Amino acid sequence: MMKISALILLSSLSATQSLAVATTADAAKSCSSTAAGGAGVHVPIGKDGEGEYTASTKGCFDVIDTATPLILEQIKKQPVRPFGVGSPAYHIADYGTADGGTSLGLMSKMVQAIRERKNNYKEVVIHYEDQLTNEWQSVFNHALGLKSVSDAYNKPVPSPYALGNVFVEACGVGFHNQCYPTNSIDFGVSFTAMHWLSRFPSSMKDSPNMHAARCDKSPAPEKEQAAKDWKAILEARAKELVPGGRFVCVNFCKNSDGYFLGQTDVGESMWDSFQWSWDQLMEQGLIDEEERLGVSFPNYYRTKDEFLEGIQNNKDIAKQLKIVSIEERVVRCPYRELYVSGKSNKSPREYAEWFVPTTKTWSHSTFKSGLKSTRSEDEKEEIMEQFWENYMSLVTKNPEVHGMDYVHAYIVFEKIE
Repeated sequence: MMKISALILLSSLSATQSLAVATTADAAKSCSSTAAGGAGVHVPIGKDGEGEYTASTKGCFDVIDTATPLILEQIKKQPVRPFGVGSPAYHIADYGTADGGTSLGLMSKMVQAIRERKNNYKEVVIHYEDQLTNEWQSVFNHALGLKSVSDAYNKPVPSPYALGNVFVEACGVGFHNQCYPTNSIDFGVSFTAMHWLSRFPSSMKDSPNMHAARCDKSPAPEKEQAAKDWKAILEARAKELVPGGRFVCVNFCKNSDGYFLGQTDVGESMWDSFQWSWDQLMEQGLIDEEERLGVSFPNYYRTKDEFLEGIQNNKDIAKQLKIVSIEERVVRCPYRELYVSGKSNKSPREYAEWFVPTTKTWSHSTFKSGLKSTRSEDEKEEIMEQFWENYMSLVTKNPEVHGMDYVHAYIVFEKIE
């Protein structure tokens, strides 16, 4: 009966186009990108409800699996609030959740872990957070078990809702702001999300670099915006967490070896492949020089020191949050690993059509924004279709060297009591 009621509620919310997206009075007062959760900085691809991000981003499952033991260990260590202190339920927040599919397995394990400590009937609330323009129908389809999910190795991923006494909510305020009431969240997690900036520095335009990480020296506009955003993120999480609460942030970084997403010691640089495929559009007569140099990614891969400075340089945050641990990890591209091992049973072209969409899910809107505004939407999409065809053609020639390794900082924060 509980599941049926949830479905009826979801249907009615869809009809009014609200989808349980929470807003705040403060956010409503402003139309700035920060108040709107950075809405428009990154635009999801695909039709809402289909879950294209999860279907095409299998590497995120491995990243979250790598973080899972760390998270479950923290659940064992943190104090459990007694009944009557705040909400008797245990509150989990998944910041920057995208369509909610890649973290489903972790959510189920977290629910089970807290119930092992307390009781099998402990109520758990999962708060899914992302920007206003997120794929909210896909979030609920995944969270409520209406759309099945499988990981990078085609293993089914269970929905936490099936465990019972699990409640699902969503917030569209954006993680650069405080999303939840003070002292209300027991455990926050975020995966591959907080590198997105709240505003558009766009300093890579008129240069061939596309991304700040490609520069020998980080460009000041992106670096400064990233520092401001990280400060705002930590201030918000410090307020939201209950005393003894935890926040595990698994975020893209530029590690001590200089590696970052898609550019490590294995294979070709994804960013070189991006650049070649984009340059080809000019050779094909589809874009001009201004558009060729018009791409500037509105995100930033912080270094370990830049993550630490968020607390070390702010006494107010340091009084509320402490860093339990921080480490850098590289997770290899599962698509390339499966292909090279022969387990994918795919031809070179089939591999290209399988792998390239995982780079498309998060970059398509940024490349598209590099095209002139005078072009129609149909014309832009035709150009983008050729861009992705250029990339797939490149991968087909030598598939073994093409992949997208993940480079993250795994950071555990604790709210000081």
